[in-house]
Amino acid sequence: MPEYNISWNVEIDADTPVHAAFAALAIQRDPESWATAFTVHTDEGDVVVDLNPHQPGPPRLSGPWTLTA
Repeated sequence: MPEYNISWNVEIDADTPVHAAFAALAIQRDPESWATAFTVHTDEGDVVVDLNPHQPGPPRLSGPWTLTA
């Protein structure tokens, strides 16, 4: 089974790095959050997977990729 490195990026204004980390964690844990796009780093390149549950249809991918479950 392949191993992937996944990243989620967000820009946050905060007084300290710790405050920024807490703000990012709050966004991730918010059930109403639209923070659903992840960059998956693969040997063949990066692909952005958007798992937004409010969009119709299957998850959106950037790049020439096919999502399989």
